[in-house]
Amino acid sequence: MRKKGLLSVKIPGLTKTEEPSARQKLVIDYPQPGETVRRGHYAIRVSGGNGESQISIDDGEWHKTRSEAGFEWFDWFPETPGSHRIAFRTRTAGKWARIERVCNVE
Repeated sequence: MRKKGLLSVKIPGLTKTEEPSARQKLVIDYPQPGETVRRGHYAIRVSGGNGESQISIDDGEWHKTRSEAGFEWFDWFPETPGSHRIAFRTRTAGKWARIERVCNVE
C-alpha cells in the first residue's frame, strides 16, 4: 500500500485536469450581447483566440484578426443598419473552434 506523501495530496485548483475545449474558452467581449453598434468604426475584441484566428461578418469572407494585449482584434466599419452576425474562429491543435454573436447596427 502506498503512503500519501506531500506530492500525492490533491489540492483544489492545483490538481492537473483536462483543459476545457477551445470553444469553451472563446468569448466575444465586444460587442456585448444586446449592444447596439453605430455606423463607422468599431473594434471587435475576442478573448481566447490563439494561433491562427479569423473573423467573418454576415457569412462573408474570413479576415485575419490582429493579436494585441492578449486579445484578438478586428477593425469593423459597419455601414448597413440592422442585424449582423459576427463569427470568430481560431485553430487550435489543427481544429477550428468557433463562436458567434448577433448585434444591431444603427
